[in-house]
Amino acid sequence: MPAHESPLVRLERHARNRALEVAVTEVRDGSWTTLTWNELYRRVIDGAAGMIEAGVNPGQVVVIRVPTGVRQLELELATRVAGAVPLLLPEHLDPAEVGRLLDEVEVRLVVVDDESRLSLLRRAALADAQLFECDDRSWERLRGMGLERRKRQPDLLSWVAGARAGASSAPVLGLPREKAQAWLFRPECSGALSDITGTDVVLLTGEATDRFTTVARDAHLTSGFTLAWVERPEELEAALAHVAPTHVLLDHTAARVLEDLLEAGTVDGSPWHATPSEVLDAASAQVAEARLGSKERKLAAEVTALAPWWGGRLRVLVMDARVHRRISALATTLGFRLGRVAHHPAVRLELSREHAVVDVPAAPQVEAASVSLPRRGRAGDGLDSAFSLAGTPGS
Repeated sequence: MPAHESPLVRLERHARNRALEVAVTEVRDGSWTTLTWNELYRRVIDGAAGMIEAGVNPGQVVVIRVPTGVRQLELELATRVAGAVPLLLPEHLDPAEVGRLLDEVEVRLVVVDDESRLSLLRRAALADAQLFECDDRSWERLRGMGLERRKRQPDLLSWVAGARAGASSAPVLGLPREKAQAWLFRPECSGALSDITGTDVVLLTGEATDRFTTVARDAHLTSGFTLAWVERPEELEAALAHVAPTHVLLDHTAARVLEDLLEAGTVDGSPWHATPSEVLDAASAQVAEARLGSKERKLAAEVTALAPWWGGRLRVLVMDARVHRRISALATTLGFRLGRVAHHPAVRLELSREHAVVDVPAAPQVEAASVSLPRRGRAGDGLDSAFSLAGTPGS
């Protein structure tokens, strides 16, 4: 892939070459739902144009605070394609620190799924920011606004990509720092993620604001693999059974409890072994070439009963934490590889100095055009005065 290839170009390539293949899947309302690459592409470009129609300009900041999953991915990609900067803030940041960080940048849009998520932002001024309370209906309306804008201005998003050429579009995270002020930074890494291809199926765990999941989502955009994303470790087993991934990417939270999950694991609804801890210990000892009695050798051989727990086609396990001996031995015995991701040191980012905000050329005017974002998807409802566009972009 060429260096600094825009998100729009990457999405277009996947939509063209892999249109009907699954781009992303998640559990929603108790059942698994999917989007193909063509569906994701259409939703993202319409969402990006809708943001621009509502007054978001390339170089401005969009704060995204919605649950882990497909909607978060859509909004993040739409923000990037619109030329804006997606900013994700961990829950454990201090509100005063959040206020300081946001007051230093030009926040144009705050996206939440519920008003309760605004509590972290209560110390930020956000004088020129618009609030978008994004449920299914309001997200659909925003995309409708974008579709109409693209009809009037077909080259809109390619113009934005050109205007932001050379500037990073990758998400920005808040970084809490012990006994020091919090930073903004863009996570970067090297290692196993670059080896994943478009034919792979990847199961990812972790929160959207984690640096590991952030670099994994960028790898998804680059490589075009199928992504299944769950937030909590307790969701892992069911996801493995449904997705049957080729790659499993565990954030630090899931990685630290993986052995507990294995010991409690079930296959087809039943425990995979009566004494799972003893089996894992015996397999580890065997791989380490320790002297084993007949009972221990028998137990070590029974670790193969755990193979179906991983879904049946696992090739690579990547853990954002130290790999313990039992996991290493399990990989050796079951025949999958342990991949590694090396996070680059965090570098303090000053967004206000990074790239100038660019005004988007106006589209041909049509009667009854509206730039008001739906707050809860209810026609006619206004926005909080503190989050209104106040007329013109950049006011």
